[in-house]
Amino acid sequence: MFRLLLPVAVLVAAGCSKAPPPDDPKPAATGELARLAKAEVNAEGATFVEPIMKVWTNEFQALTGDNVKINYQGKGSGAGVSQMTKRLAAFGCSDAPMNAQQLAEAKKTGGDVVHVPLVIGAVVPMYNLPGVAEPVKFTGPLLVGIFTGKVKRWDDPGLKELNPGVALPALDIQPVYRSDPSGTSFIFSDYLSKVDATFKQTVGASTAPTWPDKVGIRQGKSDGVAGHVERTPGAIGYIELTYALDQKATFGSVRNAAGKDVRADLTSITAAAAASLDQKQTAPPYSLHELTYNLTDAPGEASYPIAGMSFAVVYQRPELGADAAKARAVVAFLKWAVGDAGQELAGKRNYAPLPPALRARAAERLGTVVVE
Repeated sequence: MFRLLLPVAVLVAAGCSKAPPPDDPKPAATGELARLAKAEVNAEGATFVEPIMKVWTNEFQALTGDNVKINYQGKGSGAGVSQMTKRLAAFGCSDAPMNAQQLAEAKKTGGDVVHVPLVIGAVVPMYNLPGVAEPVKFTGPLLVGIFTGKVKRWDDPGLKELNPGVALPALDIQPVYRSDPSGTSFIFSDYLSKVDATFKQTVGASTAPTWPDKVGIRQGKSDGVAGHVERTPGAIGYIELTYALDQKATFGSVRNAAGKDVRADLTSITAAAAASLDQKQTAPPYSLHELTYNLTDAPGEASYPIAGMSFAVVYQRPELGADAAKARAVVAFLKWAVGDAGQELAGKRNYAPLPPALRARAAERLGTVVVE
């Protein structure tokens, strides 16, 4: 269906740079974007995409000549879906497609919902081990053991066997979970559910997994998880790759389905997407929507196994009337974000850009949103 083709120049730039520096020249307002009517749009959702949303919204505002201001708050995928459903946000962002119950609730409130793929990223195991310089290797089963409390210490025999020559300390492990409904939790727990049938039955793949009650600690949003891990020797949490790179956090590799130990970077995320986007989605919630893809535990020697895609969710028939300008602004913004300019910026923020064919289909899907 799709061939994942990314220009080499984009791959190189994305691997070594972050957000455009603050002294970059402000883009000039041009073309159709400059003709958009004045509108201020509130949106919220996944922290997974919050770093690129900050770049996109600032750039888009400049391109519209300050006509359109989009206020995005990263409060978690669950909040994004809920606020969009209640029409308290013009659109939401989620790393987990809406499930059947969420779709039914939205149908009663505002009708059908469109899912628009935005970027491809990764979830990494961030940890705090003073004195350990070499990245620690993990496997899916070991991560299951750690986050269910069965692997309790860093000098556990399984970890030592996987990391020969690494001086793992005799230190208790403290898992750190997201306390809020989270797409990052969904991607992470979806991967663990694929590698361990018992985990799937007991904890489950969800934006709010049923983590063991007396294991670890809960923290709000990606910043909360990352901050607690950074302050706490022996702690380990799961965060989006961009947060890890921005904070120069320590994170390990994960053994993939081909038996290779792979660390998350733009190349390994792109490989996971390339191996997954041609696969028919047969399991919910992905099977309930067009253009939603599950990227965890992807085949291929180069694939990072905890990759994921983030989506914008928006009503197909927004309330118009006085808010018609907002509806047009939302569609224009999302079309620009999934277009070449927006995706180039995504690469610079260490997300894997959408392949060209998927960009085109995302724009077509946005064309079904009624704005007149």
